[in-house]
Amino acid sequence: MANRKRTIDEKVGAVQIALGQINIEKAAREAGVPANTLRYDLDKVKQFLADVLKNRPPGPKPRSLFPPDGSTSD
Repeated sequence: MANRKRTIDEKVGAVQIALGQINIEKAAREAGVPANTLRYDLDKVKQFLADVLKNRPPGPKPRSLFPPDGSTSD
């Protein structure tokens, strides 16, 4: 199914399944971190999947007309 637009729910669901199949204990041993730490970090990643996976227009982000400090270039 090339070039088929997927909904955010489809994308998030697929990635959640993949993350759920990770052997956390083995991955934690390889990374040298406690399994609970890795599990906690993966839970944080799962919370933001929808934002990470949403489609964004290609190219650079539009620049603001005004610099963040509020001054103008005049």
